[in-house]
Amino acid sequence: MTLTVPDTVLSWSRGLASLSPGVVPCRGLRPDERRETHRLCGEFVERWGMQAHAAGWDTLRLFGIHPELGTIRADCSRIPVTLSVEVHEVTPEWIKLGRWTAYRHEPVKMPGMVPIWEAN
Repeated sequence: MTLTVPDTVLSWSRGLASLSPGVVPCRGLRPDERRETHRLCGEFVERWGMQAHAAGWDTLRLFGIHPELGTIRADCSRIPVTLSVEVHEVTPEWIKLGRWTAYRHEPVKMPGMVPIWEAN
């Protein structure tokens, strides 16, 4: 039996793969943080992407940032962009991260949010 990967999950993988390893993708991340964030985002998609998609998480809820201020605007930064701990569970309502929980809030997006791979 073959597993079909949804287009959404493929777009997450492609978007992350498009990030240049030597270039900080947005404001608010130092080069060392960029490498770690990129690694953690990739691991999240690989391990939890199918479950996150099935639970209704979308691109901006997971990888959205402010288009000009990047992760400096914490209220516009989503997970796992600012992820610094291991994911333990993904549900339609939350993602359990280490000792804390990130809840899925409405509205879905802040005005102008973009996926980290589309930031300037």
